[in-house]
Amino acid sequence: MANNKRKIKRPKKPLTPKRLFCKVFFIAFPICLILFTGSVYGAFKLLDSAPASKSGVVASQKTEEQLDLLIPGEGIFKSEYYNSKRVNVLLYGTTNEKLADTIMLCSFDPETEKVDVISVPRDTYYEREGFKYGGYLKINSAATEGPMELCKAVHNVLLGIPINYYAMVDYDGVKKIVDSMDGVPVNVPIDMKYTSKKQDLFINLKKGEQVLDGEHAVQFLRFRKGSPGAPGYTDGDMGRVNSQQQFVKNAVKRALGLNLPKVATTAVENVDTTITPRAVLYLADKAAGMSADAVQAFTLPGEARKNGLWFWMRADNSEIERMLRQIYDGTAGTEGGAGSDPAAADSAMEG
Repeated sequence: MANNKRKIKRPKKPLTPKRLFCKVFFIAFPICLILFTGSVYGAFKLLDSAPASKSGVVASQKTEEQLDLLIPGEGIFKSEYYNSKRVNVLLYGTTNEKLADTIMLCSFDPETEKVDVISVPRDTYYEREGFKYGGYLKINSAATEGPMELCKAVHNVLLGIPINYYAMVDYDGVKKIVDSMDGVPVNVPIDMKYTSKKQDLFINLKKGEQVLDGEHAVQFLRFRKGSPGAPGYTDGDMGRVNSQQQFVKNAVKRALGLNLPKVATTAVENVDTTITPRAVLYLADKAAGMSADAVQAFTLPGEARKNGLWFWMRADNSEIERMLRQIYDGTAGTEGGAGSDPAAADSAMEG
């Protein structure tokens, strides 16, 4: 006898302001250290007056067509960019010298409720008009000219990818945010020892699993090479990218069990972002069913080469195209994905 019972689809549980915040922050932290929380405070001011969506989130009247766009898409994927509803955010951390020390392009697909994070190594070779030598040929130096200059640089190395927003936090901000979370658990892969008076940087971490407070989390995120006689990552900046991605994933689990409004208050004070409160509400609504496995990490394809200094040289455009095709076609995460191994450098960077 045929089973004629129909499956009843249960409606999504309405999101209270607390659960709404969890969803916003769940998108935020996997995208590394507060992507949308810089606007959450303002978003909550809209909760009493904005209409509720089908998912129960108090959503903005604006649709995805009305989200901001800092830099439009261009190049061979122009039509894919135009037809996609993805929201791309450049997240970066800065040093005291205003150099970008961590660079990630975070792409959220509201239709699949997935996030793809592309790490761009700070040593990526990038030519800028008027800068012809040394560290000025590294992409991280573009940040000294302001956020938009770095947005343009990432847009260019990723073959014209559109950028909707940026979010910037310095390491003092990272320290305060992590402390507001009561630390983040990580597995430190090696003993980390490094001192640089010039950079005002002192790192001293023991190998093993531990919960890092803000000060030690910054040490973990910034470490790349050891002092003379001390170990460093065998794959240079790629080792640090790998550790940063581990930190982000662990921070997600940590954040979900916290008093998130307290963390958001700290983030509001320490994150410089163009993300608007209305955009936060829209994205929170779209991410209502987002799962813990929704984040896929990539690294700009390339290899390390030394030309006076060590640089991360981009691979042939075809490899970058393949990575972007996977992301925009929705096949990211399949076996053998281009750029999906952050430690897959063909040669090691030192110093």
